[in-house]
Amino acid sequence: MASIGTDQSNRKLPFREFTVEWRVKANINRNNACRHFNANPHDEQTGNANREVILFCANRIAEMKSIQRPFKAADSNRRFETFTEDEREIIIEALNFIIRLTKPFPDYFSLGERVISI
Repeated sequence: MASIGTDQSNRKLPFREFTVEWRVKANINRNNACRHFNANPHDEQTGNANREVILFCANRIAEMKSIQRPFKAADSNRRFETFTEDEREIIIEALNFIIRLTKPFPDYFSLGERVISI
């Protein structure tokens, strides 16, 4: 893994941009949030049901932030990569909320995973 040096000027970045830049420079290309959101543990129907729960939770989080509900029921058929960066951020917040309630996912998803580099 390449080290992140100070060859660039030490500039201040907002945390959101820092998480993305750090993942790029550290060459972290796996995306756990994408993998877990798109997962179909047993079959397509179970995978869609899991995504419906995640998107329902994401809509509730959006409402708490005074954002109009961004997700519809049909969105459970979409893959993580097809959502906008802002929508993916809300989905990641929903995944992190669900993690606090249960343990089906890893301990934490980074907001830096909202950027898809394919």
